[in-house]
Amino acid sequence: MVQEVFGDATRGDNWAAVRLTVDGETIVAADGPGLARPLVGLTLLEASMVGGEPLAVEALAAAIGDVFVAEARPGRVAVAMSGGVDSAVALLRAGEDAIGVTLRLWQDPAAPDTERACCSPAAVAAARAACRALGRPHVTLDRRGTFKHTIVDPFTQAYV
Repeated sequence: MVQEVFGDATRGDNWAAVRLTVDGETIVAADGPGLARPLVGLTLLEASMVGGEPLAVEALAAAIGDVFVAEARPGRVAVAMSGGVDSAVALLRAGEDAIGVTLRLWQDPAAPDTERACCSPAAVAAARAACRALGRPHVTLDRRGTFKHTIVDPFTQAYV
């Protein structure tokens, strides 16, 4: 199935975007300025390891996150990556076929220090950098909407 996906990322006044056309798990067309290498012909898993300018890499991760599927096979595990040392060690010990996964579940822009909180852009970037340093793919799955709808809203309604 061919589908077009889009991802973007912002920091202050800076913005980056990536648009991909994906056939199954293979990228057949790509527009992603700022990435270290062309994406056409890569699988989504291979593309998740491409570096480049930080915002471009984050935009690529946003584009891939909604369509990424990794084939299950013996030895392949997903390691939850927080951006800290513990998850990096877990990824290293999980084997060469491990995939780092960061879930974006919540971000409170009114929090006193959003850059140090779980799921912050800095934490996601640290998890991605750890995966890249270890030669492992990293996928960010943005599940903020689902988390709010299935966990936060029922909790707050029950609390009230």
